[in-house]
Amino acid sequence: MLTNHTNTEEESLHAVKSARSRSEEIFRAAAEVITVKGFDATSMNDIAKAVDLTKAGLYHYIQGKQELLHAIMDYAMDAIEQEVVAPALEVSDPRERLRLIIWNHTHLLTNHGTHVSILTDEVSALTPAHRADIVQRKRVYLNFMRETLQQLKDSGQMRDLDVNVTSLNILATVVGMARWYNPEGPKSIHEIAEHTTSWVLNGVLADPS
Repeated sequence: MLTNHTNTEEESLHAVKSARSRSEEIFRAAAEVITVKGFDATSMNDIAKAVDLTKAGLYHYIQGKQELLHAIMDYAMDAIEQEVVAPALEVSDPRERLRLIIWNHTHLLTNHGTHVSILTDEVSALTPAHRADIVQRKRVYLNFMRETLQQLKDSGQMRDLDVNVTSLNILATVVGMARWYNPEGPKSIHEIAEHTTSWVLNGVLADPS
């Protein structure tokens, strides 16, 4: 009985992982279609075709186009919170924390796709409730950046810059990379991350060395 119970748990876990993996494939493919065609011009048939599903099969994963857009944004924000914010929270030094935030956010472009990142700006197409949810999650990320910069300023490590303006500019830089980054371009994501991190730190820190 113990073996059967264990096998059932393993099968259930495998099913959950498979469903999550398929959902992520749908999010990425749908994000690419929406980015190219625009949200309003994209149909459920377009998305179903992109992920090799029937329209009925697609509805097994999502309820509608607006729900899909919110799910994609949720997926993007989950990635930011898990792969950028969570590791950075473990770093007490604000200088190193800022470097890690920029480095890890840059690498989201290869981990989750540029189109997913771009769609985090499409909040106007969401329902009011979904819009409030995503805006709040983005605000938490901005506040985390602002707190890191404030610590740098309080310790005398930051140039004479406005913390709020600088926070917005840094986030605009890392989020905006999704609009021009080409995975087949001459620069690797590591080179871009290194260049961007160096550029931001040189502009923000009183003593970049």
